[in-house]
Amino acid sequence: MNATSQDRQDLSASAGTAAGGARFQIGISRGLLIGFGGLVLLAIVAVLAVGLWSARQNTFDLLRDKSEATVGLTLARIEQYLKPAEDQILHLGRRLESGEIDGSDDDEVGRSLAGALAATPQVYAVVLIRPDARMVSALRRPDGVTVDVVDVSDNPVNLSIAESMRAAPGLSWGEAVYPSAEVGTLLNVRYPVRREGRYIGALAAGVRVNTLSTLLEDTAKALGGGAFVLYGGDLVLAHPDLIDGAFALDAANPLPIAARLGDPVVAAALRGHAVTDLEARTGIRIVETGGEEVALLSRTVRRYGDRPWLVGVHFPAATLTDELDRLRWAAKAGGVVLLLSLAAAWAMARALGTPFDRLAAAAEQVRGLALDRVRPLPGSLFREVTAADRAFNAMVVGLRWFETYVPRALVHRLVRQGEGADSRSVSREATVMFTDIAGFTRQSEAMSAEATARFLNDHFAMLAGCVDAEGGTIDKFIGDAVMAFWGAPEETPDHAPRACRAALAMRAAVAADNARRRAEGAAPIRVRIGIHTGPVVVGNIGAPGRINYTIVGDTVNAANRLEQLAKEVASDEMDVAIVLSGATATAAGDAIRPTGAGARPIRGREREIALYRL
Repeated sequence: MNATSQDRQDLSASAGTAAGGARFQIGISRGLLIGFGGLVLLAIVAVLAVGLWSARQNTFDLLRDKSEATVGLTLARIEQYLKPAEDQILHLGRRLESGEIDGSDDDEVGRSLAGALAATPQVYAVVLIRPDARMVSALRRPDGVTVDVVDVSDNPVNLSIAESMRAAPGLSWGEAVYPSAEVGTLLNVRYPVRREGRYIGALAAGVRVNTLSTLLEDTAKALGGGAFVLYGGDLVLAHPDLIDGAFALDAANPLPIAARLGDPVVAAALRGHAVTDLEARTGIRIVETGGEEVALLSRTVRRYGDRPWLVGVHFPAATLTDELDRLRWAAKAGGVVLLLSLAAAWAMARALGTPFDRLAAAAEQVRGLALDRVRPLPGSLFREVTAADRAFNAMVVGLRWFETYVPRALVHRLVRQGEGADSRSVSREATVMFTDIAGFTRQSEAMSAEATARFLNDHFAMLAGCVDAEGGTIDKFIGDAVMAFWGAPEETPDHAPRACRAALAMRAAVAADNARRRAEGAAPIRVRIGIHTGPVVVGNIGAPGRINYTIVGDTVNAANRLEQLAKEVASDEMDVAIVLSGATATAAGDAIRPTGAGARPIRGREREIALYRL
């Protein structure tokens, strides 16, 4: 992580001599003046390009908004037409289920059904089909509403509705039906009525289809086009041709077949096609209909029964294609201007852009704290750029010295928390680890100062790698001891198992290092590790001129005491003795399987603490 002395020397030298890379220098103002003509031309081209792009995006956005608004308006009209029937049936069903309407009284049921028709002129009939094949119906006639109670045991359609709704969960739309030529085709919405868990019967309302065609035609004319609804992909539910009853329909064929409609727009909607960029961006499809282009908008609706509806709206495409043609011509003109300007501005753009690119790339590496990858900036033809390079090189030298004392991983985490994270001290659940080399004071007496420092640096690097691998933070090095923690500054739900895995990694690393030491004839080291989990206070703590990002609290003290107790519960032949508190063992869960080591008193606590060996 730390910069080498050679890197520091290189950057220190470059900070003072960056200007030597370019013997002849001019001011950036004069350079801009020399290249003014080319730069102005380039600016014009850039503005033109941005303008074209923005115009294209705005055009597509407007077309998409128009598409969504047009189809949305059509769907809203359909919703306004059909929703009252749904509300009507739900209201009646809940009144029957609550007992407000006596479901066993045919006269009362009939009056309620007739009253419901008054507010919904698009509904032709409302019926209650009982399980015993009796049907109470309210039918809209030219001279008023007729209420009847009839036996439908010989009517398979009505019996099928009553039986199918027995197990239905709630409101649903059924298939289109054709009761008679006088009535025409109906859509029916149905609801199963249950009173105290007993199935009373099926409520159903029949909505006239031909009125829906009239409604959509009025909506489409207001938009300057036409509209249609396809039912199940091959039948026509709503279309201007259905208003006058031009098709011969019957009970077996309640809706006309779309292929026989003779409408080229509907035929185009049924055909497969390759999706264009315009359609992908806006939902608008341009269709050829006998030499005239039509803009077709469509949307599939699956709300009204098992068969999907394809709602289509179309209008002349000239208003759309003219705008797109203007964009294409503007793009061609802009391309010609761009080619003419690039040659004139290339040399100046290169002279100005390259050093700034280098500076930006180096600044990005500094922002990511990748100081070891930053190379000295060489200066430039322009005085101001060279001064900026020199200042940047000097800054990197200072930062490399600074990062020696501040953990890069900690800075990264604080940066991710955002502005203000450095000033907050918060209470947090965390896991704290202390490590210590057993008998190091005695061992170090036989070592020189340089050998001691080299040994500790290697040892700390080995342990720090294990901490970093598990996302922990090194708080401080205390003599031959290490204090680390998990769960801050970022909240880490699995901080306890992470700390335990780091301890196991330390055991493996120390064992491998001891094997090397024994092979070289050196004495092995013994390491003690204590881990405890609990509440801590985390944040910047210290005096104004000397602040450390650290954690404090009883949990920290307890972890230190556990490290000291490790020598009492570990065998002498172990390279690394790891002791956990009961809190850590519980927090780690099944991820770690420690061995119980009894309970011990620790200094500063009245109660004993449960110990576990790892």
